[in-house]
Amino acid sequence: FQCISHRSSKAIHYLALAKAFSIATNRHMLRNNVDDLRERMRLLQHDRRANIDLLETNKLSNENEIRRLKEENEKLRLKMSDLQKRVELDHGSNHFDLKSMKNFVLQKRSEYDAQKASRNKSDTIL
Repeated sequence: FQCISHRSSKAIHYLALAKAFSIATNRHMLRNNVDDLRERMRLLQHDRRANIDLLETNKLSNENEIRRLKEENEKLRLKMSDLQKRVELDHGSNHFDLKSMKNFVLQKRSEYDAQKASRNKSDTIL
């Protein structure tokens, strides 16, 4: 009976060792999993920071581009306004020139017609 008791004592001892080994292995695996998760979180945090930095850089670049385009737009609007004013002035002076030319041409036609009529009268008298 002592042999059985000795065997069962050894078996209990081996079971206790196996259980202790299993617990130690589980703890080790759990620590490894926790360490792995911490490393993943650290990498994700670095990725997040890098993405934020990239977004901030893009935002700043876009703001500068918008500012540049607004300035360029303002310059173009001023040029367009100046050109429109010039066209209006030129159109006004051209309109005046055209009107005075029409009057000049009408005056010359009248003079020509008067001379022609007087010539026709003198031709008919002779």
